[in-house]
Amino acid sequence: MKKLIIILCLLSVYAYGQCCFSGPISTRVGIKTGVNYCIFDPGDDLGTLDGFGIHFGLGMGTDILNFLAIDMTPQIRSTSYSRTIDILGIPWTTAYSFTNLYLPVLLSLKAGMVPFMSPYFGIGMAGNFQFNGTIRIESGGPVIEDDIDDLDNDLFFIAALGVEIKLIKFKISPEVSLNYNLTADDPDTPEQTEKNYDIHLSVGFYYSL
Repeated sequence: MKKLIIILCLLSVYAYGQCCFSGPISTRVGIKTGVNYCIFDPGDDLGTLDGFGIHFGLGMGTDILNFLAIDMTPQIRSTSYSRTIDILGIPWTTAYSFTNLYLPVLLSLKAGMVPFMSPYFGIGMAGNFQFNGTIRIESGGPVIEDDIDDLDNDLFFIAALGVEIKLIKFKISPEVSLNYNLTADDPDTPEQTEKNYDIHLSVGFYYSL
């Protein structure tokens, strides 16, 4: 049910944007790829976990009146988190890694009248669906590694800054975005407040139809 609600919310935002604006529009299709720095704070006063991942997706965008844009770019995204804790003088490292389906919808305000390039600021929402995960524990001896069965589906808020470089029919869009997990706090651990956010460094390559 939670997964269905997230998907419906994303599709509703996209449909709303398509219907509420009138005027000249153009559509582009392409790919988006990059790296992401991942941070998770379990709220246990033992420190945060962090790590790196990559993302890659195919998607499309609609430009409206040269100053508004709506983008949907479904992505496969890897995330990882690790930290080392000393227990009785022995360092123990715990690492988590996940493969995710990431479904962002971004509404952007663009400086569309600037020749050859358009800086933009965007906000949006994304559903993140974990479909594979592993945990790895090591302390200098044998390594313990196992699959994670309790996978999560989460809703993220996105704030992005980027610039669109225009090359006739082609467009290149380097972008940095903050992705804040709105559903990171686990209701089963009321004594802890979990937090999770990622920073994406991306570049998109698009062709205008």
